[in-house]
Amino acid sequence: MKADLTRNTFHPLKHFSRVLMQQGRVQVDADWNEQTAILLHYLHTLGADLIGAHGGPIAHAGFALTPLTPGGAASGDFRITPGRYYVDGILCELDTDAVTLTVQSAASGQVVVQVPAWTLNGIPFQAGQYVEVFDAKIPAQTPPFPPTVVTIASVDPTHRLLTLQGAPAGLPAPQMPTLRRVVSYLTQPDYPVAAGAKLAAGDYQVCLDVWERHVSYVEDDSIREVALGGPDTATRSKVTWQVKLAPACVAASANAATGAGTAGSAGNAGQTSRCCSVDEISLHFQPPSRPQLKARAKLDAGATDPCIIAPDARYRGAENQLYRVEIHSGDTTPPTFKWSRENGSVVFPIVSGGGTNVLTLETLGRDDRFGLREGDWVEVENDDYVLQNLASPLLQVQAIDRVGLSVTLSGSTDSTINDGAKHPLLRRWDQQQGDATDGGLQLSANGAAAIVEDSTDNWLSLEDGVQIQFQKPGSNAAPNQYRTGDYWLIPARTATGNVEWPSEPDIQGQPVPLALPPDGIVHHYAPLGVLTVDAGGNVAAVSSDCRKQFDTVVNLTPKKP
Repeated sequence: MKADLTRNTFHPLKHFSRVLMQQGRVQVDADWNEQTAILLHYLHTLGADLIGAHGGPIAHAGFALTPLTPGGAASGDFRITPGRYYVDGILCELDTDAVTLTVQSAASGQVVVQVPAWTLNGIPFQAGQYVEVFDAKIPAQTPPFPPTVVTIASVDPTHRLLTLQGAPAGLPAPQMPTLRRVVSYLTQPDYPVAAGAKLAAGDYQVCLDVWERHVSYVEDDSIREVALGGPDTATRSKVTWQVKLAPACVAASANAATGAGTAGSAGNAGQTSRCCSVDEISLHFQPPSRPQLKARAKLDAGATDPCIIAPDARYRGAENQLYRVEIHSGDTTPPTFKWSRENGSVVFPIVSGGGTNVLTLETLGRDDRFGLREGDWVEVENDDYVLQNLASPLLQVQAIDRVGLSVTLSGSTDSTINDGAKHPLLRRWDQQQGDATDGGLQLSANGAAAIVEDSTDNWLSLEDGVQIQFQKPGSNAAPNQYRTGDYWLIPARTATGNVEWPSEPDIQGQPVPLALPPDGIVHHYAPLGVLTVDAGGNVAAVSSDCRKQFDTVVNLTPKKP
């Protein structure tokens, strides 16, 4: 979570059941956040123990997959049905509100309808969108009107008119004609897919990827209380689900005959595809050979006054900080990382300037600590970058116009940054080029620092005595797989001149920092179904439904005689 936090104090192995606030004490954010984390951990664990690794309620199970054939025509897409599904106890919801409609005119293959509002599920109607028309009359008429998926051919926002392509000639027949959105793989809300993208022929395992996304006032301005005149208060965490494709897994009989593995490429000709297990899906998206990090800032001589920093303190910062070390790019050679002394929370909403090297910002920060200076490294991102886990090259601030609220960067930005609906922002990172002979960072072409692996006494220096070490894998271990977005948090405190990092004593009894895997981002996976794409790029069939469903307690309870 890239929020302005003091630290993250929740550790499940401590088995704390709640946080007790005491009278007359200083209030800090970590205590409140730990209480929420304790409760969430309990609820997610309880849900997973009762439901299993994944499952949905029989009456309202969502995320079923069906070929999408608007107007009876094949498409290179598939539908995701609305409802609820749980993954590791985490509730995933796909909501589709419905509105009644009035038929204005009907012609061969096209029907013009009027809707009462121009936005549905927070999204305005546009040409090319899929919608479903059905009869909401209860009880249904006889014979019933079949739900029909159609495409919006054109729109008239002024009169709230939609022209539906592929609608049946009998569309006026429903007693209560109703319309709702159709969510598909290519149009799902939190996983942007490139326009015109097509699937290659073959079999695929469709799965659900669930994780938590941090949301600040930049991504959702309703978080701010307007009565305060602009400042933000708390931020939010959002459960984000994404339907993704993975290689199909081959049935055991086919494996025995061909010697193929269970995570082969799409298109298993002559073989039978089956539902992958959660472990197989996790292995595809999240290799087990994840990197480990150590952090330290030893205090050689303590100070009796906590307000005075000893001159030989290894952490020499003037303020308490929460350092964030985050993998920038795991695909480059060498892989790179970036760090922030403010947990990556220093951001500046972008007003305009995409496609150029001069950006106009909403603000330049509330003070020097949370502001910009010439020479700072910044990252330009928007919703698409976050949801696709992309890392753009870092750019350096060359000039600042404090009157015009604009900055000049060392390179041009993506023109898509001009789309305000995707909440573009500038995020500050704090790494700088250093002396390699003294543990200083070496910046790569993308502006991030090169990762140097070591298991001896060679450490990388961030600033003010804070040091880190990426662990080199053992001689028989697989190479580390660095994944963009993985991060570690390192609280640094002036009172101790040290960092808060777990350690254990060596044979001389001296504390040695432990090597720890990333703090996040934690992803949870579940199989949804197996589908086949034909040579034309169309979804020909969904051969397996990999979802699991459970009944309600009421239905499971035996009725009394």
